[in-house]
Amino acid sequence: MPARDPLRIGITCYPSVGGSGTLATALGEDLASRGHEVHFISYERPFRLAAGRPRLHFHPVQINDYPLFRFPDYTLPLSVRMAEVSRDHRLDVLHVHYAVPHATAAILARAMVEPGRQPRVVTTLHGTDTTLLGYDTGYAPAIRYALGCSDAVTAVSDALRRETARVFDFEGPIDVIHNFFAPRPPRRSADDVRRELGLGTELVVVHSSNLRPGKRVDLLLETVARVRARDAFKLLVLAGEPFAPFAEQVGRLGLTDRVLVREKVDGIEDYLQIADVGLYTSEAESFCLSILEAMWFGCPSVSTRVGGIPEVVEDNRSGLLVPSGDVAALAEALETLIRDEARRSALGREARQRARDCFSADVIVPRYETLYRRLCR
Repeated sequence: MPARDPLRIGITCYPSVGGSGTLATALGEDLASRGHEVHFISYERPFRLAAGRPRLHFHPVQINDYPLFRFPDYTLPLSVRMAEVSRDHRLDVLHVHYAVPHATAAILARAMVEPGRQPRVVTTLHGTDTTLLGYDTGYAPAIRYALGCSDAVTAVSDALRRETARVFDFEGPIDVIHNFFAPRPPRRSADDVRRELGLGTELVVVHSSNLRPGKRVDLLLETVARVRARDAFKLLVLAGEPFAPFAEQVGRLGLTDRVLVREKVDGIEDYLQIADVGLYTSEAESFCLSILEAMWFGCPSVSTRVGGIPEVVEDNRSGLLVPSGDVAALAEALETLIRDEARRSALGREARQRARDCFSADVIVPRYETLYRRLCR
């Protein structure tokens, strides 16, 4: 349904495979469907952003590699492009996902636009901008400054809100607006996908991530190796980055015939529809959108009890949570769900219902709309 008073919203995110880009893209698409004009500004088109949709626009940032600079600079070209789009399209809001370089660029872009036409800046924190860069003296002061200069700051979990306030000694307001997921219809049948993967009767244990160090893929593989019911399942890794660095460990653990990998998957729904259990062994997570994506398909997860995950999963109701780093407990929980179909199904039903009740676009997107309108009044 078209918005009563449509807003003009600029969105900047990392366009590569990852939770923040997925969330930002889904947000922009949903806002456009509600009648708002949405302008994505980035160095390349976000990987899940469909072309040709009404009220959705993409403005590429041109990055020049001048010999004068030892490293190509992105922040300044991004800020100039943000200012151009803000002026040309009279943006009401610049919504940036991740503090650096996006929030710092937005603050500079706002200053380039003449008074009276400056967009409001909303900064959404997704995790590592606090939990990793917040401890880096080369970035922390810039992040703290950008947060203080933003018109509004949001975090994707209460755990991340608390951590941000502590790490940056930040006393300003931080609105907690959880992530959401808007699944697209699978493009292939479940039977087609299972045939592609060479599956017989095995269950599918799914892991979807960017494979960065905090995801602890080493513990993921160790957990799978400890499960006694090996022949009953295969591990499907939906990798946002190349999986090759983990190939040696796969071979050493004797998992070569147990692990299936698909890299940089756009249509993640094709694979989630066949998933039986999710497995996440992270040592830190601000939210874990991958768990929510699986929940929408009735797939319960075994995951570590860290960060914002307990805000997503209710332990023993919509999934199983175990202490971080406890491989034995992870393997035991995973084996329990592999062997116990009734319990797996019950957790899956609750997971799907919780996803719809708490983390749907209809629940979350209006909270962003309310925030935008409050700033623009």
